Amino acid sequence: MSQPIPGRGALMPYWHPPVGQAPYPMERAEMMIIECEANPDELARITPSFCDPGESTRVKIFLANNSQPPTSLRFYEIGVIQEVVYQGETVQTIPYIWVSDDLAMLGGREYFGMTKLIMDDSGLQIHANQVFGRLSRAGVTMAEASMVLDREAQADELPFKGLASVYERHIPNPNPAKPSLRQLIKLHVTDRTLDGRCWLGQGYVETRHPLNSGLNRLELIATERAWYGVYSWNLPNGEIVDEKEV
Repeated sequence: MSQPIPGRGALMPYWHPPVGQAPYPMERAEMMIIECEANPDELARITPSFCDPGESTRVKIFLANNSQPPTSLRFYEIGVIQEVVYQGETVQTIPYIWVSDDLAMLGGREYFGMTKLIMDDSGLQIHANQVFGRLSRAGVTMAEASMVLDREAQADELPFKGLASVYERHIPNPNPAKPSLRQLIKLHVTDRTLDGRCWLGQGYVETRHPLNSGLNRLELIATERAWYGVYSWNLPNGEIVDEKEV
């Protein structure tokens, strides 16, 4: 017997989804994280429609060499972490994120609504106490970031605050006569562990050719804090906490 045609288009192929169900263990994430001041008007513009802008105008840029089996044994990832407020709770979202692997991209986009796009697989580069990373697509450098390690970070200086994450997912309807759907998905990373020490230093970020990303509108200016360390965590199932037709 044939199945009824759904009223809304599905994000993921029904018979052959590219990734399995959560949880997704991040076995190793070698990360450089740089704190930046950002344009408050642009932060307000890119805040999820279910949320309000956070009080802070600072964001964190992360660049990471990741291993997250069984989805992807190795991929490069760059993103911008922004604090926002949902129903009085300070949470975080990632308005910009790029990965070097299509499976890592599809899982994040289709399950959680992350804005993941593909980038070149250049990876973090390390020389002595200097760490460097590049964001590029098809050989065009969109941004570059670096840091110089200075000292070990103390427990109250670590980069992660333990906030829940929210992502706004838009499900377009292939029939323009019917409404599309927006959902706010919330999840909380668990079992985050630091492997060894986290190092604090001075960071630097430069936007080069933003292409169509809009990254330049953030007007990023690095503060005096940047971190380097190796982490692991568990990415659990999420929950749809808000929804509306548009």
